[in-house]
Amino acid sequence: MTLDYDVSHAFRETEAIDLGASLSERDARFDKVTNIASLTMQAPVSLLTIIDDAGGQQIFKSASGLTGELFQTRATPLSHSFCKYVRDSGKPLLVRDARTHPELKYNPAVAEFGIIGYLGVPFRNEQGNVVGALCCIDHQPRNWDENDVEILTRLASIAADQLHLNSAETGRVKAKRLAEQAAATRASFLSHANHEVRTPLSSIGGATRLLSTLITDEKARNLVGVIERNVSRLSAVADDLVRIADLDDASSSIAAETFNLTEVVRSIVEEHQGAAKAKGIGLTFTCSLKDNPLLLFDAQSLTQVIQRLLSNAVKFTSVGEVHAAIAPERCRDGVTLRISDTGCGIESEQLGRLFEEFEAHNPRTARQGGGTGLGMSIVRREVERMGGEISVSSRPGEGTTFVVFLPASLGAYCSEVDE
Repeated sequence: MTLDYDVSHAFRETEAIDLGASLSERDARFDKVTNIASLTMQAPVSLLTIIDDAGGQQIFKSASGLTGELFQTRATPLSHSFCKYVRDSGKPLLVRDARTHPELKYNPAVAEFGIIGYLGVPFRNEQGNVVGALCCIDHQPRNWDENDVEILTRLASIAADQLHLNSAETGRVKAKRLAEQAAATRASFLSHANHEVRTPLSSIGGATRLLSTLITDEKARNLVGVIERNVSRLSAVADDLVRIADLDDASSSIAAETFNLTEVVRSIVEEHQGAAKAKGIGLTFTCSLKDNPLLLFDAQSLTQVIQRLLSNAVKFTSVGEVHAAIAPERCRDGVTLRISDTGCGIESEQLGRLFEEFEAHNPRTARQGGGTGLGMSIVRREVERMGGEISVSSRPGEGTTFVVFLPASLGAYCSEVDE
């Protein structure tokens, strides 16, 4: 039998085939494949090989029956490789007696390693490229048949599937490691940024307060007022950076506290009554829960969520009213907090990105009401950490409604309200 391969396949020598550690090093998980191949074929040696053109060697990713130096090195020069012909042709290679084979009889492996009978089938990587072979070797002449080829081909397919799984697992571990590194870098940056912002802000704020007591000129006092307002905005940015860093910390926990949701929301609404009255808009609150049930949530986190939503509603409403409402959720056990306003609304292209970091409504509303685009991202993450959900609906010029669902065992309250 003559070798059936096309020498033009030498293009693979320049092809960028990954022969890194994940592909070329021995992997015990493949030993089952070579062991089964050796037992099934009753062959003393079975190899799963990778052809490393750059290194000029044939690497044994798995081997059964190797002894001596080959067992230690787990590789041979390409000059001793039969599997290279399988890789180049992409087809099975059946050799009854290498000593009489017109091309292989000169291969040094015949005399040095006693390779007489050989059967090899292609071994493919996850891209489908042939990178080596699964082979069985006998030290005496061997008549291989099509059934032998079929069995070895199926085993090579199993080995390829295992390679794909290994690559996917390696990719998952690498992605997780990179994500953890990115999170650590981000946390470090946020901590640094917070420190670098707060330190000068404290000095500016103190100096501004001192100036306000010394300056009597009206224009100068107005300029001091501008400084004070911007110091306040930058302080809010620093607070947001700290909170994001806390939320990024996977080890951070939330406190499960029992509290009266109605009283908490009513208290926050009362806090914002002055700001609403100053703008000439209404601010109302209703609750349809029965008996004001006590709920189990992180009170501080939930309070911050409500504060942000209500503050934004008042901030971006110039005419009309803001309304906060608590009601039982009829489809699921839980409560729904709804905050609606008749403000400027949110454009549709911005609505889908509202809960992403650094996404303000638009430059105009951001200038009018302030904000960094971090607040809504923090709100979403706070709500989800408590097992809840948040959604928003809005149209420009017609106002905005935020709906927060908080899970709880409220079936009894729902039935009583329905009655």
